[in-house]
Order: sequence, then C-alpha cells, then structure tokens
Amino acid sequence: MDEDDSIVVESPEEIGAEVYKRVVVDVLSDLSLGRVVEKVRVYIDVTQPVFIFVGLRRMGLPSVHLKDFADVGIGEYGKQEVIINLNKETYISQLLNKLWERYGKGNINQKERTKIIVETANYMTEVDLLKDMVIDEKVQEINNRIVDAMLRIIPEGFRVRYHQLTDEYILFVASEDPIKQDWKDRAEAMRDKLVEAHHA
Repeated sequence: MDEDDSIVVESPEEIGAEVYKRVVVDVLSDLSLGRVVEKVRVYIDVTQPVFIFVGLRRMGLPSVHLKDFADVGIGEYGKQEVIINLNKETYISQLLNKLWERYGKGNINQKERTKIIVETANYMTEVDLLKDMVIDEKVQEINNRIVDAMLRIIPEGFRVRYHQLTDEYILFVASEDPIKQDWKDRAEAMRDKLVEAHHA
C-alpha cells in the first residue's frame, strides 16, 4: 500500500494526525491488510471526542503467496530440506495445513514460531514451488482481521462504537460518549466521497 495518498488522517492537531497515520500504517501492515484495504480516511478529534475510520476494500480477494510474508530457502549443505522464515505470523494455521497436506505432518518441523523446516528429497524444485504457494483466505477471516485492526487503531477508552462492514467499504465511528448523528453523517459523507472517487 502506498501510504502517502492511500492513508489520509485529518485532525485539529497536526502532530496527532501524523502519529495516528503511523499507527494506522503499522496496524494494517502487522495484520497483513495492505492488500485488502485500498484507501483509508481517518478523522480524529479528541476534544469532541470522536474517531472516524473509513476504508475502501479491494474488490475480489487477492491471492496471498508464501513469498509475500516469508523468506524461503534451501537448508544447510547436505540436508534435504527447505527452510521457511516467517516475517508475519498471520497465516501460520493456513500454511501449516497446506504443508501437512502436501508433505505429511512427519516432514514438517516447527522448532520456533516463525521458522518451519520442510523435509523433502526434492528440495531443489520444491523451494520455488513453495515460494509461489497460494495461501487461501476466507472472507470471514479477513473480516475478523479488519475488526481486530479497528480495535487496535481506535483510541483507548472509545468504547461506544458504530460500524458498517460491507464487501466495498469499512466504516467505524467511535467515542467515549454516545455516537452523535453528526458524526455518522460525517463518516457517511467521507465514505460516499471515497466510493465516488473510486468509481469515477
């Protein structure tokens, strides 16, 4: 995700906006949502207090390959193995299921959380095949990660929430106080502007 124009944070406090932009970028990256969320607009005003997050979703589920979140290479000299070093832990369960299915549980060794060793006689050809292995994701799993991201991004104490989660967009409004209609209207105007620009 090109964060410069994809993520825009508005706030009466300029420094707060920059800090919040970094939080949004980091959380979306940590949860591997950069391929799912296309454009983000955030409005935060702690004096009101209100937090609004609107994001456009990419249409269709992008394929996630092993090489997108791991370094894959051949093991030590003389060993018939492929070593997978994970840069993110988001897809571990899906990856392990795929590896067990292809190589059998007995040939998969996970000594560390982020390091998996695949024992295979065909390690020279399997290393390239593994790099391009597609790790499928279900819509519900992605939605769960989006909600998780929102809970991490929303300021602490903003427990009153209003949200809309569709195939096209994500809209969250949060506050310490009951959600005002003005805030919902602002969020929906931000959403409409993003959607219209996307379809233009």
